[in-house]
Amino acid sequence: MIQQKTVTALIVAAGASRRMGFDKLLYEIEGHPVIWHTVMAFERHPLVDQILVVAGENEPEIRKALIGCEKLTDILRGGATRLDSVKAGIAALPAVDGLVAIQDGARPFVSEAIITKTIETATRIGGAAPAVPVKDTIKAVNKKDFVIATPKRATLFAVQTPQIFDTTLYRYALSKLRDHDVTDDCSVFERAGYTVQLVEGDYANLKITTKEDLPVVRREQNNMRIGHGYDVHRLVEDRKLILGGVEVPYEKGLLGHSDADVLTHAVMDALLGAAALGDIGKHFPDTDPAYAGADSIALLRHVAALLDGEGYRVENIDATILCQRPKLAPAIAQMRQNLADAIGVSVKQVSIKATTEEKLGFTGSGEGIAAHAVCLLQSK
Repeated sequence: MIQQKTVTALIVAAGASRRMGFDKLLYEIEGHPVIWHTVMAFERHPLVDQILVVAGENEPEIRKALIGCEKLTDILRGGATRLDSVKAGIAALPAVDGLVAIQDGARPFVSEAIITKTIETATRIGGAAPAVPVKDTIKAVNKKDFVIATPKRATLFAVQTPQIFDTTLYRYALSKLRDHDVTDDCSVFERAGYTVQLVEGDYANLKITTKEDLPVVRREQNNMRIGHGYDVHRLVEDRKLILGGVEVPYEKGLLGHSDADVLTHAVMDALLGAAALGDIGKHFPDTDPAYAGADSIALLRHVAALLDGEGYRVENIDATILCQRPKLAPAIAQMRQNLADAIGVSVKQVSIKATTEEKLGFTGSGEGIAAHAVCLLQSK
């Protein structure tokens, strides 16, 4: 029987998550960050003696996430590349005979069985890694993307982590490495002339790299909501014409309890409707004297705060004003800016169009002005 060596799990967690757009290691699955799930797989494994984590600028958050992990000995700062981070972790290991299990921090679904098989094989061979057969046919191409070869699929495997090595041998392999163009830890070992044996991996042991890799349930919770709003007000004399927070020169204005800004009202109803929060009549009733002559842009800021409190952000708004007269084109740019500022989004996320109705209906006859708005909300 081969004597069991001391096993140190080296968790590499210094990446910038550029392809994800946010720190995937801190993304929560079932109430805990990804990095917690990864570390706990080794914390709970009976053959793992200690854990070392190499972090990046997210070090404070990772320290907080891993409070209570008993096998965790230290959290170090990594380097500019994955190889630099691995080197930093190896350098921090005590100079004793043992195994180092190098694990991607963003691979939280590794099973106890995979860790066990890889440890046992590395104990015998010196280097081992889990892998799964490639499902798709692989093509080798030249710089112009022309196919130059089709390797036999039966000989191709997708390598996973943990990649486990004799610590002494791996230190030596790193010291001899001259070409830093390596994409995994096995490559370092192989270039030093050592042998790596693959063990059966699991397709579920995936690495979270893009949003598509996130668990389906969590992605479905990060949902989108669509809302539609409509409002109309009568045009009368002795009132200012306010649209999108802009006072538009005209001999008539819109009649209403507030400033009767029909455009902003439609936008507010769209936003409230998307979040299932009712309508502006519920939040700003025309029976309440507090809203007499109210600035609708100020009310829109209140709606934006409600959405933020409910965990939504506004992705975009598209509004159409139905108005025969006056011509609104000169004011639309300022309307867009006013709405964007009130909601807290870029002006590029707000579209406003104005159209006549060829003198048809109450808007075409100049009796009133109407507005439609649609919006898209995204759960934060």
